[in-house]
Amino acid sequence: MAQTWGLDYSYIPSWETTTESIQRQGLHSMKSQQEFLIGTWSRTRKRLRREINRRSHASPLNIELPAMQTDRLDHRDYAVMAKVIDVPARKQNDVEPWQILESAARKSLVRAVDAFNFLEDTELCELAHRHAHEVAALVGGIFGCGIEYSDGSHWDTCRLSLMHQRWGMSAGFTATRRCSLCKGDIDLCEHLLDTLYEVQVELSSDDTCSVCGRRSCLHSDGEIVLTYPHPVMDNFELHEVSLVHRPRDPLARIAKLELNPDLLARTLGGNPDGRDIQCYRCLHPCEGFTSPPMG
Repeated sequence: MAQTWGLDYSYIPSWETTTESIQRQGLHSMKSQQEFLIGTWSRTRKRLRREINRRSHASPLNIELPAMQTDRLDHRDYAVMAKVIDVPARKQNDVEPWQILESAARKSLVRAVDAFNFLEDTELCELAHRHAHEVAALVGGIFGCGIEYSDGSHWDTCRLSLMHQRWGMSAGFTATRRCSLCKGDIDLCEHLLDTLYEVQVELSSDDTCSVCGRRSCLHSDGEIVLTYPHPVMDNFELHEVSLVHRPRDPLARIAKLELNPDLLARTLGGNPDGRDIQCYRCLHPCEGFTSPPMG
């Protein structure tokens, strides 16, 4: 959006700058921090929406886009830009720019948290940690986040909050490993794991990619790409699940946690009674990681 529309994002604060401001102003209480953060991000959100609305409803003949003022970009560059915001071409005409931005931002948060889980025991751990905070603050500050209410309880589903719970799931199971390209037994088929093969991308009805198996990838239906074969589990049979600090699969993490109703009521100053609750935790300074004891 910044490249194709020439939007100026320099006024958008970052999690790091707001955290520094909180420390500099001595805002120690949660209430004072929240008032500061809500005010800062509300002004930013209003300005961004106003700018996007102005450009999205203006005549194309009256908009000079920086990306169109150079002969270095062609249709392939714009195709790449469209993929970055991850909206299929057939749907773009039916989606408002604000929805496109929100979808891209929330998917960026998922990927940032996944990156941290993979990099946890590397020298890039702290960099990935800060990046996840930056993306989460942008999502929460611009688009807002709510606490889920279902089955008579409120649930923590915040990707950033759950990322700070350093425990996951270790599963004991049996399965058949099949080749992602031919669906045959990966130990018997002709495809070699260290060899690139040319294949055609097929998207299922739920937009799952036949090449990488993801739903939020950059591949297009019918596109010819080079890819390595990889094992796909079939005939999966689960035997047991254990809680561990370091799951073998870095992404085998808790997806939601039930919030203590008494603690929630004390925090809100009253029983929420199933009403919608806006969450601002991702805007606040980091409170550290939690590693529950395993017994």
